[in-house]
Amino acid sequence: MTTAAISLTGSSSLLTEGTPGVGADHQRLRSLLQATFQRWVDTVSLGKTLQDTYKQLNEVLEDCAQSDWDAYGAEPVLFESYENAKRFARSLPFSFSSPDVSAEPDGEITFEWYSNPTRVFSVSVGPNNELHYAGLFGASRAYGTEVFHDEIPEVILSHIKRAIL
Repeated sequence: MTTAAISLTGSSSLLTEGTPGVGADHQRLRSLLQATFQRWVDTVSLGKTLQDTYKQLNEVLEDCAQSDWDAYGAEPVLFESYENAKRFARSLPFSFSSPDVSAEPDGEITFEWYSNPTRVFSVSVGPNNELHYAGLFGASRAYGTEVFHDEIPEVILSHIKRAIL
């Protein structure tokens, strides 16, 4: 039997890459979920943030796909990093504001939420399913690395909330 649940808490992570289903029912359900997700993304109220983030991601890939894109020896943004960054963006709650997206000299893609100089949080996404993060929240700092599979780790979501609220 194949089942599905849709969270109405604001998360846009309807689709996961590691779903272990097989067979016709799984394929049908996955297709329905993809269509539902796309309808949500196509709406202005729910999808604008993701559309804006995808646009920035596409620009980063286009501008930074070659070695030395910054004229200081930067590594190229790999397509695997781009795909993981899209998966990360797709997994963000719809209620979060759109981050600024850029490339790092090591070829990873960074998402940044900036409120002011003392309230900022960034997450770097590379080709290896690791999320490197750092944040400044007044006098407090947070940094670390988390593994990214199907969902964004709660510690990262809570830091993003701290930066944007």
